[in-house]
Amino acid sequence: MRRWLWLALLLVWPELAGAAGLSPNDFAYGIRITVPVGTPVAALSLPKTVYEHTSRTDLGDLRVFNQAGEVVPHLIRFASSREAESPWQPLPFFPLPKTPATVAGGYGIEVHTGADGTVVRIDPQDSGTGAAGVPRKFLIDLNRTGRNLAGLRLTWKPDGANRMSLLAVDAGDDLVRWTTVHPRWAVSDIQYGSHRLLNNTIPLKSSQRRYLRLRQLDDGPALVLTAVEGRKPPEGRQPVRAYRKIKGTPVMGTPGEFLYQTGGAFPVDRINLIFSQANSMAEATLWSRADPDDDWTRRFKGLFYRIDRDGTALSSEPKTVVISMDRYWRLAVDDSESTIGNAVPELSMGYRPHDLYFIARGNGPYTLAFGNTLAQPLTVNVAALFDGIGRQQGQGIERWVEPQGRSFVLGGPQCLKPQLKPLPTRRIVLWSILLAGVLVVAGMAWRLARRLKG
Repeated sequence: MRRWLWLALLLVWPELAGAAGLSPNDFAYGIRITVPVGTPVAALSLPKTVYEHTSRTDLGDLRVFNQAGEVVPHLIRFASSREAESPWQPLPFFPLPKTPATVAGGYGIEVHTGADGTVVRIDPQDSGTGAAGVPRKFLIDLNRTGRNLAGLRLTWKPDGANRMSLLAVDAGDDLVRWTTVHPRWAVSDIQYGSHRLLNNTIPLKSSQRRYLRLRQLDDGPALVLTAVEGRKPPEGRQPVRAYRKIKGTPVMGTPGEFLYQTGGAFPVDRINLIFSQANSMAEATLWSRADPDDDWTRRFKGLFYRIDRDGTALSSEPKTVVISMDRYWRLAVDDSESTIGNAVPELSMGYRPHDLYFIARGNGPYTLAFGNTLAQPLTVNVAALFDGIGRQQGQGIERWVEPQGRSFVLGGPQCLKPQLKPLPTRRIVLWSILLAGVLVVAGMAWRLARRLKG
C-alpha cells in the first residue's frame, strides 16, 4: 500500500511544486507537528487557532510543509459523524413505598423475582403513597432489556397544568444498597403561548447495575408515570464537537436586536441562547453572514428558554442548523413572546472541527501553516491519494498525532491583510509567446505576399 501511495504522490508532485510558489513565511502563523518514523499518513484534528486566523471559509489558505520547506499533499474532512442513535425500548417499572421500612434502606414490600433476577411483582405491605395516594418513587428493572443505558424517557399522565419536577436516579444490584448516578434533573411539560416545552428525558452514564430507582425530590404534585423507556449508547466514535460562548452587543436604535462575532471561521452546526436571569424565554430569529458587506442569511427561528426551580435550571437544547462558517451573526427577539427584558443573551455555538490528513513525505518536523489572503486552494485532486483512509480513527493507514505546543508567528498578521494579487507571471509568459507566434506568422505571410506580387 505504501508503494501505491508514493507512486500516486509522484504523479501529482509536479502540480504541488507549481502550487508551491508559497513558503511557510507567506502565512501568518504555524503549528509544529512531529510524526513518528515510518508513518505514511498523519492525521490530526484542526486546532481552534486555525479557524481563528484562516482567511477563507473553505480553509484554502492552509498548507503543510516538511522540514525542507516543500508542500506535502493534504486533505481536510469533517470529524466522523455520530452513529444513528439506538431506538427507545420499554422498561418494566414498579411503584415503591414512600418511606423506607429499614435503616438499611430497604422497603416494607415483598419483591417476587424470577430465576434471572427479573422483578415479576411487587406487593407493598403498606399504602406506599404520599398524601395524595400517588407513588413518588419507582423501581426500574434492567435485567431483560440490558443494563448499559444512555438515557431514560418518561411518559406521565397529563393533568392540564404546567409541570416541572426534580428527579434523582439511583442504581443498585440487590434492592437494598443504592448508588446515586444522577443526583438532580428537571423534567417539564409547560405550555407557553403556542409553544410546548416538553423535556421528559434523563441522560445517564454507563452503568452495569441491575436496577434503577427513580425518586421525585420536589414537594409538588406527584409524577404519575405511565411508561418508562431506555436507550443504549450509540456505537462507534463520538464526533468531536466544541462549544463557544459569544457575548452580544445591542444594535443602537433597534430594541431586541443584538450582534455577535465568532472570532473565526468556525463550522457551526449547533446554536443556543444562554440567559443570565432565571425564567427567561425568547422567540428569536438568527441570521449570519461571512462579511460585513454581505446580505444576511436566516439560520434559525424558534423558542429559547431557561426555567428555574429550587436552584435547578432547565434550558432549551442546542438547535441544529446547516453548517455555516460565517463570522457575523445577528439576533432579533420578538418582544411580544419574550421575557428577557433588557438582558443581552449570550450566543452558544457548537462546531465540528475538521480532521487534517497529510502524506508524511520528507523529513519532519512538519509545519501546518495558515492565514494568507492571497493563497488559493490546492488544485490537485488529492482525494484519490486518501481513498484508503478510514473515516474513523484507527481503521485506516493513518496515524493520529497531536500538535507540538502552541501556534507561532511565521509571516505575521500582515499576511491576513488585503493585498494586491501578484502578477500572473505564467499567464503573461504564455500570452507573450502566443503573441510572438502570431507576429512571426504575420511576418511570414507579408513576405510571401510581396514575393507573389514580384
